[in-house]
Amino acid sequence: MASRSRARAKTRDGKPVELYLIRISPACRAVWIYLLQNRIPHVLKDVNFGIDSENLPDVFLQQPHHEVPLLVDGDVVIFEGPAILNYLAEHYTQHAGFGPNLQTRALTQSVISWANSELHRVIGHEYIYPQFLEKYAIPSERLNNAMVEYGLKHVSQKLEIIENRYLKKNKFLTGKTITMADIYAATIVLQLQWTGTTSRMWPNIIQWLARVQREDFWETVHTAHRDYVEELTSGRFSH
Repeated sequence: MASRSRARAKTRDGKPVELYLIRISPACRAVWIYLLQNRIPHVLKDVNFGIDSENLPDVFLQQPHHEVPLLVDGDVVIFEGPAILNYLAEHYTQHAGFGPNLQTRALTQSVISWANSELHRVIGHEYIYPQFLEKYAIPSERLNNAMVEYGLKHVSQKLEIIENRYLKKNKFLTGKTITMADIYAATIVLQLQWTGTTSRMWPNIIQWLARVQREDFWETVHTAHRDYVEELTSGRFSH
């Protein structure tokens, strides 16, 4: 998908765009890799929502959505991964990475939207995060365990869609070539690595992930994710 020969993009005011991010966030990683692959000048601004809200960057204090990823391009502020990618594709890359025609671009945008909402809600917020991040856990251990079990059931349903509806006949989610739909969804599916288990029930997904992870800059944007998985793995084996 990436084109190493692509000319370096020129930003609105000649200054790099600013990407506010948390590096283990799937959506942040997807936006970051798009910036890198398309040579859009940018600076990264790491955000820590664990501090007092008064100490957050000014851009978060000036608008109601304290969420990442958030992109600042001059006087333009965009939040939510799909919206940021659509903005970058429209203004900087002539829709690079979204497919060669209108039909594929529409499908790519649709899958990205589905991955950002449904897939991430199930894998992240219902199943993975309540197990590892206190912010997302229910105070009652019994209820939290019940939600995780409920989430796991939904995870299987979403993976079944990817395995048999999208990847049964194609190597990638929108056809024969990789698009941002694959990168966006793959960053979310990789969150399952936090549990330290790999299911062999989904051979098409396993092969698809291997293909997507060969993309340029994949390792760069997944360093924090990989380090966190290794930290979790060490913790499990130390008990």
